[in-house]
This record gives sequence, structure tokens and C-alpha cells, in this order.
Amino acid sequence: MNRLQFIIFLFLSSNALGQKITYNYVVDSTKVETKEVMMLFENYLASNPQNQTENPFWNREEQQKHKNYDFLESEFHPSLYMGFPVHVLSLQSKKDIYRIKAQFSYNKQDGTPYVLAIANYVAKRENGKFKLFNALTVNKQTWNCTTVGVVDFYYPTYHKFNYQKAQKLNGFINEICNNFGVKPKPFEYYLADDYDEVQKLKGLDYYMGMGGPSKPRGKATDDKVYCGGLGEYYTHEVFHVQIDQHYPNKHFWVSEGIATLLGGSRGKSLDWHIKRTNIHLRKHPEINLNDMLKLTNLDNETSYHYVLGGLIAKKILDKGGWNLIKEFMSEGKTDEDYYNAIKKYLGIHKAELNSYLRQQIQIESTK
Repeated sequence: MNRLQFIIFLFLSSNALGQKITYNYVVDSTKVETKEVMMLFENYLASNPQNQTENPFWNREEQQKHKNYDFLESEFHPSLYMGFPVHVLSLQSKKDIYRIKAQFSYNKQDGTPYVLAIANYVAKRENGKFKLFNALTVNKQTWNCTTVGVVDFYYPTYHKFNYQKAQKLNGFINEICNNFGVKPKPFEYYLADDYDEVQKLKGLDYYMGMGGPSKPRGKATDDKVYCGGLGEYYTHEVFHVQIDQHYPNKHFWVSEGIATLLGGSRGKSLDWHIKRTNIHLRKHPEINLNDMLKLTNLDNETSYHYVLGGLIAKKILDKGGWNLIKEFMSEGKTDEDYYNAIKKYLGIHKAELNSYLRQQIQIESTK
């Protein structure tokens, strides 16, 4: 990196459609290029980037290749751009390429900061004008890449690539695509020992929820899988990349349940999660599974949408095979749709779910 001359702008701010932007350290702001990059970033934040529609401030190449071209936009719900004040921590330049480091945060009433994320962007010229690029597009060039089947595997230089696991993953892809009657699609697969390494490559120096014990974690987007801790075989997220797009009218629990049934969750099989859940439910008879969709995490290892969604998917698969599963995947997005689908395919009314699920979990736990 070039030796940079920094000028401190404390609380230098501008407002873009209610999006407050402040600056901390900025490379010589009298430089025309620097001012252009600053305005580019401000204009992008003011353009409702959460919509991911055609955007004049983002580069054309990534917009043409990816429906959701800003890879950081969907990192948080409902969006990274949900209205947090943005504080630009630094702008760094080298050979006409700028790196923007921005903090999305606000101060609580007691004065303590609440930081959602510290995100990185790249700005470089496209047809003579500066445009924004994903940090991942640049950063991934520092990792190794090996293509096996339909998968481009990206991994750190310390990682010894496992061809056997890569081939096994392609076998899983072929199997599920055959079962669902769809064609396997190529995608990028980013792996590391720890998920935070992948997040940093993607452009996140910090994100809410970062840290803690290192455990298998993953995330799927339209054409990418990001995973940590399971090497070349993270099947849960691969299911989402290959199958989800073909069933736009599915409930969240349907997709997560089938992904857990076929690919496990957080490195553990559905059977493992069922046994863990059985122990928990026996200790807590007050938990009402009739309203299961209101439940979230059982603990830091298991979530209800994985285990209960997976169990329901298993029962439907056992009853009617893949044709019934495919019908189940298209029964609607609302909670009412999901409960109605359970009644339709398993004959279980919502008011019967607590007794039914507890009984089935107990049965499955003894297998």
C-alpha cells in the first residue's frame, strides 16, 4: 500500500435521503479523485441499494452477472442498508484503486456504540468513471481456486484441497438435482477453517454475531456458498443454491427442513438434532409446539426450523416420495400455508402438532 497522507475529518457529515454519513480519516480530500470516490459512495447509499435494482453507481459487469450484485446487502435482515448511520473509517488508494472501509452503527441512549458491521468496498474506474465493486471480487484473487464438476472451490493458501470430498459434494449435487428434476448449476464455493475468514474475504471486518467458539457455519446466496469448518462438503447450503430458486412459493421452514434432512445442519445430521431436541422437550413440557413457527433457537447448536422442519419433511418423504416433497415445496410462503400443508400431507391439524411432534421425536430418538 502507498504511503498515505491522512487528513482528519471529525464528524464531517452529509445526509443522503436520511442516511447520515460521517468521515473519520480521509485521504487528502482536495484531490479530485478522492472527492469523486466520496461522492460515489454517498450517492450509492442514497440510491436505496437494498432494492438491488439497476444502479448507476455500481459497476456494470457485476450487475450483469449477478441478480443481487452487492454481496453484502443481504448479510442482515432486512438489509445492511436498513438505515444505520454510516461512518467512513478510511479511504485508501493504490494505483487508482480505492478501498472504502465503513462502519454501520449508532450510539445508544447511554452513549455506548451499537455496531452492526464494518464493511469494505472497492472503487475503481469503469469506462473512465469510478464505480463500486465488491471487495470479494478483488480479495478472492489472493486465494487458491480449484474447479471440480460444477463447483469453483476458493480456499486459503494454508488449506490442503480434498478432491475426495469435492467429488462427494458433486455426487450430492447430482443426486438432489435428479430427485427434484432440475439441472445442476455452476457456483462458487468459499471455504475456510473458520467462517470469520470467509466473511473477511467477502469484505466484513466485523459483523454483529462475530466471534465465539469456532463452529461449522454457512450461508448460501443466488450463486455462491460461504462456509467455515466443514471443508469441501457443506451440503446444507449447497441444497439452497441448487434447489431454492426453482420453488419461489415455498415457506422458509420447508426449505430449511429439507436442507437439514438431506444435508444436516451446523455439521450435524438431522438424527443428531432430533435426539438433542427430545432431551430438551422432555425437560420443558411447557413448550407448545402447536405454535412452533413462533419458536427460534433451541440453543446455540439447534434451531427449531431445522429439527422440526426436517422431521416434517422426513414424514412427507416417507409417505409420498420426492413427488410429494416437490408439491410440499410449492404450498405457499405464509405460516397459514405451512400449517395447511402439514394438514394436507400428514393429516395433522395445528392443534395436534404438540402431541404429534413430541411423539414422533421420541420415536425417532430411539432408532
